[in-house]
Amino acid sequence: MARLVCKNRLDFLSDHHKSLLNKHFNQEIQTAQPHELAIKIGIEYSQVIAILAVLSADKFCQNWLLIYHTCAETFVERTPLSAGMPKLPYVCPHCEITLYDYDELQFDVMAETKTKIEFI
Repeated sequence: MARLVCKNRLDFLSDHHKSLLNKHFNQEIQTAQPHELAIKIGIEYSQVIAILAVLSADKFCQNWLLIYHTCAETFVERTPLSAGMPKLPYVCPHCEITLYDYDELQFDVMAETKTKIEFI
């Protein structure tokens, strides 16, 4: 189990928030999307982004860019967030349509942990 010391890095987290995070990240492989985690824990979206950035910096998780296209109800591709935005033209792997701008795409971030994490 990995231990993430929040003091001086994530000072906005109360003991209650840490307890909720511990419950969420109590499995070795766990995913989290910022908007869902913000609602679940009761904190701001930007604060969840900070948590995911710290987890990634400490090598506790891999952050992914989720790519959505209007042809599917779920994401059509995920790439490492560090790779940045997909290059245009973009061929949707689901419907194979070639897109020349980002207008038909939507994006989200997802973190995937590598180990159980305890927030202290």
